[in-house]
Amino acid sequence: MSAHDVPGQLSVEHLLKGVKQLSSTELWEFTEKLTEWQEQRKAVEEAGLLAAIQENSRLPEKEHQRYLELWRKCEDETINAAELNEYQTLLSQLEVRNVKRIEALIALAKLRGKTLREVIAELDVKEENDAF
Repeated sequence: MSAHDVPGQLSVEHLLKGVKQLSSTELWEFTEKLTEWQEQRKAVEEAGLLAAIQENSRLPEKEHQRYLELWRKCEDETINAAELNEYQTLLSQLEVRNVKRIEALIALAKLRGKTLREVIAELDVKEENDAF
């Protein structure tokens, strides 16, 4: 069946009717190809989620170093008003990244059929943002 033979909107019912018409050999071949396609699709989706987790695990290096510098000043109570504002901006960026990372971790857990804690343990992800 070519792409031209497939109607634009196929419902599950249409597909199921077609599958029911297959011989045992064709059904086996269809099942094999469907399983292969599902595994490829899952691998692509998983790679995207892993990339999102990695990307959102910390600030870019320059901002990360500045964040650490300002964090130390804040801890030492030597931070001025302008630096405090910059620190709060970087902290907000970290929080946004952390939300994106957690969303990707949750999606990965669902994709793998595991709990969030299991995926975090498998990836050795720190539960808090990798600020330090």
